[in-house]
Amino acid sequence: MGAGYRIQCDKCGHVVQTSRPWEFYRDAKGRAKDYGHPQPSSDEASIAGIAGLRAMLYCPDCDKTSEVIIVEFKTSSKDALAVWSGRCEPMDEYCREDAVKCPQCRGANMLMVPDEGETIPCPRCKDRKMSGAMDFIT
Repeated sequence: MGAGYRIQCDKCGHVVQTSRPWEFYRDAKGRAKDYGHPQPSSDEASIAGIAGLRAMLYCPDCDKTSEVIIVEFKTSSKDALAVWSGRCEPMDEYCREDAVKCPQCRGANMLMVPDEGETIPCPRCKDRKMSGAMDFIT
């Protein structure tokens, strides 16, 4: 199931779109490719298994959104329930709090959406606060 989020400034109206994690696999050349959900999107994906999860995240430090791998597993899994229930062992580098960094500025403040009730300073107008909520679900 996919979900998108909208983060918006309550003064200048600056909007950022992010999205919930989705599965990826590694192809024969090691490139991360969409796995498909709820079923693999190709025979290649089915054979490879789910390598991890990635999402479209927002960096308030540099005001950019980027597709970021948020976890990659030591061993790919063909069991989506194991992936989503946290039973797959993450690679060591994804076990640190600052594991997910912005590919643009290397900041460790990447987020999908602020926690409920939380606001972040607007990087555009610097005056008010941005807050977010779910925008769509598929």
